[in-house]
Amino acid sequence: MSVADHAPVSSTTLLIVDDEAHIRSSLARLFEDEDDYIVITQASAAEALSVLEETTVDVILSDMRMPGMDGATFLAQAAERWPDSARILLTGYSDIESTIRAINEGRISQYVSKPWDDDQLIQVVHNALELKRLREHNQALLIIKEQQRAQLQALTENQETIIRSRTAELEQTAQQLDLAYQELQESYYQSVPLLSHLVELNERTKKNHSSRVANIAKLIGEAMGLDDRDLRQLFFGALLHDIGKLGLEQSIRAKSPDSFSPLETKRYQQHALLGESALLSFDPLREAAAIVRSHHERYDGKGFPGKLSGDAIPLGARIVAVANDYDNLLLPNNFMGRALHDLQAHEFIIQESGKRYDPVVVSAFDKVVDKVRLLLANDKEVVLPLDKIEPGMVLSQDLINQHGMVMLVAGRTLSDAHIKKLKQFETAFETKLLISVKQTNTD
Repeated sequence: MSVADHAPVSSTTLLIVDDEAHIRSSLARLFEDEDDYIVITQASAAEALSVLEETTVDVILSDMRMPGMDGATFLAQAAERWPDSARILLTGYSDIESTIRAINEGRISQYVSKPWDDDQLIQVVHNALELKRLREHNQALLIIKEQQRAQLQALTENQETIIRSRTAELEQTAQQLDLAYQELQESYYQSVPLLSHLVELNERTKKNHSSRVANIAKLIGEAMGLDDRDLRQLFFGALLHDIGKLGLEQSIRAKSPDSFSPLETKRYQQHALLGESALLSFDPLREAAAIVRSHHERYDGKGFPGKLSGDAIPLGARIVAVANDYDNLLLPNNFMGRALHDLQAHEFIIQESGKRYDPVVVSAFDKVVDKVRLLLANDKEVVLPLDKIEPGMVLSQDLINQHGMVMLVAGRTLSDAHIKKLKQFETAFETKLLISVKQTNTD
């Protein structure tokens, strides 16, 4: 165990739990180089629980796979007994089910894939610490507000001047609370891309599908004149529309809908309900949850899960239905059984107006279809060997090594430092990396 002898009042206590000594040492060195960190390392969950009983810990960084108690179970116990400590999970690419369990039971702030990027890991810990402090500040403001209310009740009717003064203070406190609540909402919203990324970890033929659907839906919503608030809920609903598929068997997720058995069709249609139930606990995403539930409803009432029709279907769900089907029609394993060209997909949407789709939404889609085509063209990718990779290129897919571990996540802009480390990896393991990057226009 490594503990600093002296630390300033503002120091942060970080507990690192991993059964591999070299990983503990590496992580300890990384954070001991940061200012104002007290680093404690333990080799097992049982030892870490003993530390938590004796020491106030700000951030817990735990490995997933450990002998005895695994990381998800350990973080769930920590969340129950020490809810004020921020919790971060270190996980391998193959631990998706355990990671989902850690999100649900351990209420982790973030997960980081092995091998990690040092700068990214430091930023994740900093973000978790900042969110923890925001919650503490929010709680302190709530206590102050209750104290001020109690004082206000104790004032007599003859103390009008004092009452006006206290009322002004309460208004100021309320404004601070509103600001803190808005910041807390933003922290919820920042988790949406993480959830969307989890959906597509095993979707090899549909990489970035949710992101494309969200951007297409936003274009349609803008053409229909939706305000900023509704556009935001529409974007989140589209981004998370397939989250319920995490509850489906992989054998079903890998098949085309047109090849489902009756039982598989029934199970598949449950994903809309599973997605809604997963989001209902997030109050800021309740409207997005309604979109997730109804995005497979049809305008003519022949959809699922509720066989809603017409305006009974939430507008956001009617928009996502068009955006989702258009992008799916361009991919293999869709409900048509084959990938279509963009003109064929566009024609299909037009032909299904009034049947599958709301005619008003189809009309708006038709107006922005050129923007949609440009959007999808910019989303194309190219696979290059490492010696063709240049700084500034953006990963279009997770970079996974031959051991199945995620080295860099999709969306990362590659730097000189990244390229240098990847070359060192190729040399050390005598391998050649093929890297998927977004294709840029050279017109």
